[in-house]
Amino acid sequence: MHRRVLAGCVALTALAAPTAAQAQYTAPPPAPGFHYIFDGTATGSDASFDKWKFASGTLAQSATQGQATLDVAEGTIRVGASPFGSYWYTPRPFGNEVFRIQYQIENTPTSTPNGGIMIRAPYFAYTGATTNDVLAQKPTGFNYDVCGGALAFCNRTTPGASTTYNWAGAPGPFPPASNASTPAFEYTGGYCARQTAAGVYNVNGTNGQPLTVNGNANNAQHWTQVYCGHEVQINESLNGGGPNPSTDPIKTGSIYGFRNLNAQQSGTNNRLTKGVWHQYEIRTIGQQYTIMIDGKIINQFDNSIPKINTRAGDAPTMARQFTQGYLGLQTHGGTDRISYREIQVKDIADSDIPKNTVMPSVTGSGYQGNALTCNHGTWSTPAGTTYFVKWYRSNKILPTNPRFRAPSATDYWNQTLPIDQTYGTQAQTISDSLLVGEGDTYTPTAEDVGKVVHCAVSADNAGATVWKTAVAPEILSATNANGDAGGTVPATLSLTLGTPASFGPFTPGIAKDYDATTTATVISSAADAALSIADAGATATGHLVNGTFSLPSALQAAATSAAGTGKPLADVGGSAAPTGLLTYAGPVANDAVAVSFRQHISAADALRTGAYSKTLTFTLSTTTP
Repeated sequence: MHRRVLAGCVALTALAAPTAAQAQYTAPPPAPGFHYIFDGTATGSDASFDKWKFASGTLAQSATQGQATLDVAEGTIRVGASPFGSYWYTPRPFGNEVFRIQYQIENTPTSTPNGGIMIRAPYFAYTGATTNDVLAQKPTGFNYDVCGGALAFCNRTTPGASTTYNWAGAPGPFPPASNASTPAFEYTGGYCARQTAAGVYNVNGTNGQPLTVNGNANNAQHWTQVYCGHEVQINESLNGGGPNPSTDPIKTGSIYGFRNLNAQQSGTNNRLTKGVWHQYEIRTIGQQYTIMIDGKIINQFDNSIPKINTRAGDAPTMARQFTQGYLGLQTHGGTDRISYREIQVKDIADSDIPKNTVMPSVTGSGYQGNALTCNHGTWSTPAGTTYFVKWYRSNKILPTNPRFRAPSATDYWNQTLPIDQTYGTQAQTISDSLLVGEGDTYTPTAEDVGKVVHCAVSADNAGATVWKTAVAPEILSATNANGDAGGTVPATLSLTLGTPASFGPFTPGIAKDYDATTTATVISSAADAALSIADAGATATGHLVNGTFSLPSALQAAATSAAGTGKPLADVGGSAAPTGLLTYAGPVANDAVAVSFRQHISAADALRTGAYSKTLTFTLSTTTP
């Protein structure tokens, strides 16, 4: 209810109303699952211009300093000469969301390209008459309530209670989990928008001395957004001279001071033209933020990891663990002119967020030049979830580092690149864990030796993007050389027969099938082989004989084995037409073959006293020795 009252009493003095002569811009339908929170209209809904209020310094300054106007024809917020501050969306805070925000560098000769998107800032419109009064309304220590001040709007008469921060830990170059030591290491410190002296925080700053936070946010609304939430930077410039020159090396897509991108990493050289609309997509799921520009992921940041800002005096991540916060459109002051339009949001339900149940892992030897594999682990995810993997290289953060418990981005990596005129006239700096590869596999190089390599497996369900990490084995220097080892196999066809088959006595005058068996052992090095049987004799070919007498019915044969493919019983043929017993599709060793014979005797067959027999020839042959 209080949020509705606040939205209803936004001071229109902070916003310049459009002229009646302009044609009203009509925003296209929102993307599926999204809804507008700014659609280009002046009033009439929670997506109108009058729901955005200016925040700069004190409450009084914020009420009068905003100079933004609504360009009705283009449905655009033009920030004008607004000073350092932001226009924030008053109807409600946001938690797990996907934001889509179009922005452009205003197409005027003097416009410069700096702005930003403020996310996850707690309520900051403190009403105290003096700075001391405002500080008295604020929590003292860590507090993560979206509305933690002693304010009527927050339904509080006293500030929110202070707490500590316990870090759960994660595989990689990150600080150890709070509970990895005895006693557990609990992070303590001051409220994010409160000046703190040495000793309030139990971690060190960029100078290696106890961390202090300056007083910029003591009684300044926009600095509270900067120190308590996060600024997703807009700075569409090169580094140094050239088109859109800038002395600020932190470029578009950066999480300001925590995960900075240079011009090359951001790709600002592709977005220098004024008057061109680009689309930011900012995903805030839990404490993990994914940043996209024009459909491409350019940055990911995990706010849960204890980390200090690279800018001395700013509050660290441990003071910023808000699960909800307000959205703002930064006005940078001076000649900076970033315009905004078509602001959409997609609310993400908890059931839509992928859940990891078995952590990812990295397999591989760890030797330089030998590929590593990032195994995704197990996830409980909605249908349609996709996965992607990124690999990072970092410095080792040793216990001797004064910022062991909360490193800065420059502890993880700090490298100056040679000047590349594509990205400006000044050298660029790379900081924080360095993205070195994408995809399930990564092959370590000499640059990885002595560093920490880890992968991050992201699960994405239509914008609900979260990730888990896995650390690779220690990367060791190695030189690979190929050496030959081998031997030869002579062409081999070997057939060994067992005890000859015997049917036993034939009984005259009685019809009967008589069966007998023998065995064979086959060895073949050929690509294929065949085992056959034939009667090479010229007398009663294929029939058993007793002197000049022969049995009327032909002798039949068949064979089976584990490695060969057999055939049904068939009459034994002559040398010109052997009877096939088995075929082999590849080499075989010591294949045990069972050979079956069958002899049919009819009741009318005249049998001569004596032994019936025949010498048969078994042949193992191949067409591809």
